[in-house]
Amino acid sequence: MPSAMLSLPPSYSSARNYTDDICAFLSTPLVRQITGGIHVNDALIHHAWEKLPPEWTAWFSSVPDHRLVQRHLLQHIEETEPHDLEHSKDDVLLSSQIQPQSLTKWLNTVRSLALPRVQRNGPSISLPDILKQRMKTKKIAEISRATAYIHAKCVDLNITHIIDMGSGQGYLSASLAFLFPNLHILAIDGSGSQIEGSKSFAASLGIKEDRLQHVVHWIDGSSAVQSIIEDWAQGTRCILVGLHACGNLSEHMLRYFVTIPCIQALAAIGCCYNHIIATSPEYPQGFPISSALTCRDLFLSPTAFMAACQVPDNWKTPEAYNKQDNNISVFTKRRLYRAMLERLFYDKGVKLNTEERPAWGTRKSDMVDFTSYTRKAMDSLQIEDSKITPMDLALYEEKYGKFGGQIAILWTLSIICCKVIESAILMDRYWYLEEQNVGKVDVFPIFDPMVSPRNMIVVAEKQREEQREE
Repeated sequence: MPSAMLSLPPSYSSARNYTDDICAFLSTPLVRQITGGIHVNDALIHHAWEKLPPEWTAWFSSVPDHRLVQRHLLQHIEETEPHDLEHSKDDVLLSSQIQPQSLTKWLNTVRSLALPRVQRNGPSISLPDILKQRMKTKKIAEISRATAYIHAKCVDLNITHIIDMGSGQGYLSASLAFLFPNLHILAIDGSGSQIEGSKSFAASLGIKEDRLQHVVHWIDGSSAVQSIIEDWAQGTRCILVGLHACGNLSEHMLRYFVTIPCIQALAAIGCCYNHIIATSPEYPQGFPISSALTCRDLFLSPTAFMAACQVPDNWKTPEAYNKQDNNISVFTKRRLYRAMLERLFYDKGVKLNTEERPAWGTRKSDMVDFTSYTRKAMDSLQIEDSKITPMDLALYEEKYGKFGGQIAILWTLSIICCKVIESAILMDRYWYLEEQNVGKVDVFPIFDPMVSPRNMIVVAEKQREEQREE
């Protein structure tokens, strides 16, 4: 049984039942389709719109402006009081038709499966100006909360040694060392330039190297990192921390926490889910790392991991647009043109090097029309102009240029699953720790989500020997 009362969505009291439902939802054909089964770039090739429930597409098409549909969908994942989506004040602006019950049910499910993200009450430290002067507003808010939480945990567990994994510029490690002179910190990062920046920051604060030691080493789950930690700690009880531990770094942290005896506590805030690597024969230690999610056969595509990084709560809503403006946004136009380009290359048999496929930037002049966009792409991809004629471009713009609204809605449908996907990633980490029987485990929102969208922290404490004996 779980050792801590995890903060689950309101309709759940059992972590196992919640895990069952979230895995079942993410494994449905519809969700798999919109979160990577058919990437929005390939929507025109594989007829993604036509593969949505027909009652949904009929209702979407009845709305005069797709941006109203986008707003309608995005409102539903806000962590506020539930919206009456069938009888909202915008119904008259949406459609004369009633929203399909199947869509309402699906949206309610999306909302009900997201872990709560309203910031949990907790201590915060007012940072001195000497610390804040190098930080932006977001970083100040994060360091204020993170240092207070970590210090309180150190006091509670009688810990004086901290390992900051993926320490970056050293905002967390240097702040902890500056604020609490009794603490000793080991900062590890794979980037030499980041470590140099951290050293410079620490030196400017007068922090001596015997209290804040820096190590350049790639954090890959290897025994080499374990040896570095054990040599530094010399058996002293430690807490392992990470502020925005990117991609699989969070999973490496969990494994180090479990396997290194001197590490007694963990506090890891993940980010950059798009860098998570799924389990494969070539990478057997990938996601999911828990038996709980592995036995439920949960698979997330790279597109799903990318969707988990999105922050629709902070997006500019269609309410801010001029309602008399019937043009699609630049973002939607870029999505549309990319889907049209993929369809054009597909139809013309243009083969691309998928392993060394370059990315290309688009300027305002490249977005004037589909011809300008395609010529820029072809130049970047080193495709001869003769392969695509001006008549081809004109025909495709006429045939597919009207599908901007469909592409925008397909993109939005994938993005509103972001909180559910992130919740599945967090539950995988939660269950991994529970399966190791380490002691206390929790996952909760430590930051204000409107300031720090990646605000969920995974924490754990190992049982002390006297507790194990009991």
